[in-house]
Amino acid sequence: GRSVKADPLGCKQRLAYIPDNPDLYEFLSGIKYLNFVADIFGVSKADREARIEKYADLFELTGDLAQPISAYSHGMKQKLAIISALLHDPKLIIMDEPFGLDPTAAYQVKGIMREHCERGGAIFFSTHVLEVAEKLCDKVAIIKQGRLIASGTMDEVKGDQSLEDVFLELEGEKDA
Repeated sequence: GRSVKADPLGCKQRLAYIPDNPDLYEFLSGIKYLNFVADIFGVSKADREARIEKYADLFELTGDLAQPISAYSHGMKQKLAIISALLHDPKLIIMDEPFGLDPTAAYQVKGIMREHCERGGAIFFSTHVLEVAEKLCDKVAIIKQGRLIASGTMDEVKGDQSLEDVFLELEGEKDA
């Protein structure tokens, strides 16, 4: 309901981006980074504390928040990036390959995604794991060499086939 041209800052305040390889301020501790992000988005003290506690506990990161981010593993950095993206309760979340996590964390992310959409939010995510897309997505788009080659609801795109079969047919890798 907002124009990116007319209200770019308002639009940016309503979205979050989670890259597959997060670049974080490694000289900060995890908690300082989260508070920094919360400050940028104007998240109240009560909301930030509740959300940090909820998500840090969920991702088993609470005990590490005082440590410098430079000491975090790649997976811990990914979890911290996810938490930071959720702090301001964005309407739209854009995720790039969000499932390069340990199985427990990947499961938690899927639950967060479902909850977010049930509350009226939206998520755009890219993935090469078609089974995950088939299980999680209401709508799907298939892009080949930067061009949109199929899009619609999951049922419209895949019909009676698996999403993998449709993808391979569209890529010309499987006989139609």
